[in-house]
Amino acid sequence: MIQPILQFIQAKGSGEAALRRLLTYAVTQGEDAAREICSSAHSLAAEIGVKPDVAQNIVDARVEAVKIAEELEHHCVSVIWQGSSSYPERIEKILQSDAPPVLFIQGNQSLFDEPGVGFCGSRKASDKGLAITGRCALQLAKEGICVVSGYAHGVDMAAHKAAMENGGTTIFVLVEGILRFQRKRDVANLLSASNHLVVSQFPPRLTWSGRNAMKRNSTIIGLSDAMILVESGLTGGTFAAGEETLKRKRPLFVIDFTEPGPSAEANPYFIKQGGMPVRGNREGVPSLDKVREVVAKQSWRASSPKEQSLFNWPPKNE
Repeated sequence: MIQPILQFIQAKGSGEAALRRLLTYAVTQGEDAAREICSSAHSLAAEIGVKPDVAQNIVDARVEAVKIAEELEHHCVSVIWQGSSSYPERIEKILQSDAPPVLFIQGNQSLFDEPGVGFCGSRKASDKGLAITGRCALQLAKEGICVVSGYAHGVDMAAHKAAMENGGTTIFVLVEGILRFQRKRDVANLLSASNHLVVSQFPPRLTWSGRNAMKRNSTIIGLSDAMILVESGLTGGTFAAGEETLKRKRPLFVIDFTEPGPSAEANPYFIKQGGMPVRGNREGVPSLDKVREVVAKQSWRASSPKEQSLFNWPPKNE
């Protein structure tokens, strides 16, 4: 299924809705049938419901799709999609119809099944915010809870680094294609075959784009049993991540500073909106008892088997 998926991703005019219909077709008709129709514009238009010109673009994308598939294999990148047994149940149950149809992954795939806590915070976090991030990630790592974040500078990197420094695991959720992933200096010497997983929902060669940050934030939320907001300004990506966490009715924990600095101006707002405050003891160690309790009670772990209702079927013309 990798080549047909890449054909849809690479083809001009072929959006996420069309890709979802291909994946559902593969579930209902079989992967061989899905591969076969990707060689015929007529079959694509008839069976998947894409416009004839888009269908031809998908067929014409075959050569490029083969090249990218070879490059992914060379970099030990796996491709998982909705409808396959390897697609993480947690993200489907949490994000439902917004779950990314395809994920490109590199690293320890078993981390999808581990308890996880997401981190969001400013790229320009204060020294105090970064220290608190490290102390939180340290506690989680020592208890076998995977740290999930966006692989950006600031809070993200502090969380990833602290988790691996203390024998824990982490998931890097990228805002670019997985073939753009590079081992950043802060964590390069900490990476092992088992302690991390790189995840991207974007075309493999796609460069960084601010407009994709919101989609990436959703994926972090979908891979996490709870979210910790360290520092948020009144606007920007962290603020949006906090808002979305609450909108999705997911557990949001917010660092409760006695005197919030400029990079944490919105922290009191999120606490007023229902975020659960995280405070430290006299030594500055954050209390994560409530976080542990919430993680242990996640309802998705006892959820029913995957259902095809997550897909949009029957197809409609775009």
